[in-house]
Amino acid sequence: MATSVVHPTEALSRPVFERPAVRGGARLLYQWCPLTEQTRLVQQWVRPPLYMNKAYHEKGWAVSQMMSPTGGLLQDDVLEIDVELGAGSRAALISPAACRVHSMQTSHAHIQQTFRVGAEAIFDLWPAPLILQAGARLQQQTRVDLAPSARVLLCELVSPGRVACGEAFRFNEWRSKLEIRREEELLVYENFSARPSQGDLADWQSLFPGGLYASLYYLSPDPMEALVEALNELSDRACYVGASPLRKGGIGVKLIAEDSCALRRRITQLRTLILPAQDALPHALKRAQTFFY
Repeated sequence: MATSVVHPTEALSRPVFERPAVRGGARLLYQWCPLTEQTRLVQQWVRPPLYMNKAYHEKGWAVSQMMSPTGGLLQDDVLEIDVELGAGSRAALISPAACRVHSMQTSHAHIQQTFRVGAEAIFDLWPAPLILQAGARLQQQTRVDLAPSARVLLCELVSPGRVACGEAFRFNEWRSKLEIRREEELLVYENFSARPSQGDLADWQSLFPGGLYASLYYLSPDPMEALVEALNELSDRACYVGASPLRKGGIGVKLIAEDSCALRRRITQLRTLILPAQDALPHALKRAQTFFY
């Protein structure tokens, strides 16, 4: 039987099947129910690359879990998350498993997040890390709009690659834009682009070659200057912590840790110190957030 041989250069010139990009996410609306004294998830729309588990309800809180059934984000994927909390509601949105951003040839994956938090409402965003694998390109946009009496604990964790695979700081680009507004007044604005190949993260890389980064904001109508010194004193050789008060209530904290264990310890300590006693989190939230417990 005759066989044909394909020259390597011919094989490379053949068109490669392109996977269609996925555009999905979640739209969630929480409302406080006075009769039951509970927060209820009253509207929910979810589409891959996200999956939502059934919400937990405890002590007036609703706790929702986000999962990624597709195993992460690929080129041109768009993940849109839109969350609204009605007056008096208390809700937490967590992802107990890390989300991977995979290698890409040209363009980016996109994460677009919008959070609106009503009067006297409390919102907690507490995800496991984003892992920027070798060759990854990610664009993030996050906007938070708060009522004057709302409280928000916003946490973000980023790993610069799969350290065990020897690919730390081998992602191509990470772009991030964050806006936090209270009654349309700008409280926090971040806008940066980080490319390891251009030396943008040289300080982080030299300090902790396989370390993780975290950003935490607690938005509150109360001044929190008194906490800054205590939070900064959490720094040690395994995790550096930098905290500063926000101009109109609340506090911002940045962390760089040598590994995930050091980061988990510090994040847990920070949350305990920052959250006032009246906003104590339900046990359901701790049980569900398995990355930290």
